Amino acid sequence: MNASNGSLVASIATDDLEFAERVGEDVLSFKLGVNKPRSRGDREEVFGGRGGSWKGAFVGGDLLVDAVTNGERPLYGNFPDGSRYPKT
Repeated sequence: MNASNGSLVASIATDDLEFAERVGEDVLSFKLGVNKPRSRGDREEVFGGRGGSWKGAFVGGDLLVDAVTNGERPLYGNFPDGSRYPKT
C-alpha cells in the first residue's frame, strides 16, 4: 500500500472488511481497492491524484472532454491556485 500524500491508487488486503473500511478512510489515495487491485485510469473513472503526484486537469471518462474543451465551468484538478476534486 502506498499511502503517501501523492498516491494515485492504493490497495488494502485483509479478511476483516470492517478494518478495511476504517483504515481506508485514512489512506491518502485518489482510488482505493479492498482485496482487489485498482487501475490508474479505468476508462469510465476519474484519473488524477492528490498532492504533487498530478498537476493540471483530471482526465478519464467525461473529464477528458472537459479538460480539452473551452467552457465556463471550472475544471477538476490540481492547479497553482488550488485544487478541485470530483466525487469518486
